[in-house]
Amino acid sequence: MEIKTSHLVIIVIALFAISVGISYSYFGANIIPNNVKETKVTTGKIELEIDDVSITAEDIAPIYDEDYEMLGIHKNFAVTSTNSNLNACTKIYLDIDSITDNLKSEYFKYKLIFDGYEKYGNFVNAMTGNKMLIDENIFIESGKTKMFDLYIWVSYQEGVDQTNMLGGSVKTHLYIEGLDVKEESICR
Repeated sequence: MEIKTSHLVIIVIALFAISVGISYSYFGANIIPNNVKETKVTTGKIELEIDDVSITAEDIAPIYDEDYEMLGIHKNFAVTSTNSNLNACTKIYLDIDSITDNLKSEYFKYKLIFDGYEKYGNFVNAMTGNKMLIDENIFIESGKTKMFDLYIWVSYQEGVDQTNMLGGSVKTHLYIEGLDVKEESICR
């Protein structure tokens, strides 16, 4: 009797498991059309254009910081996202073609201005053949153009002998990298 009862229990448990499995498969996999959320994915190649990229400066004389707009080297340039549906987060570099050692200094400065934002830096770590990051996480909307002003100057410091900075030169060009951020409205 014991053998038949144990077989009967196993058969009942197996039938119960099969019926639960079939029920779960039917109801668990049932998709109700009204609850499906639409997902939109945009992909493509980010295309950026930058105009007027070269900067050359020779025999730069030190000036007071407050005079950088009048006496410093000024480069006005535009960056355009030419793609019609992809926004971009960009990085702007100075790709250093050549720089004399005497200008690799905290006194050789730059200032980048756009959209009311100002970014300051110097050329202390500049090296010929390297790209020097001057700003990053700059959002450019698809199909739009952003205008930039870049100023470069040797900062006069009272009490500091800067005669070794005279006669220096730098040759560089602007370089831009962009990352596709799809339809985001900010850089993260």
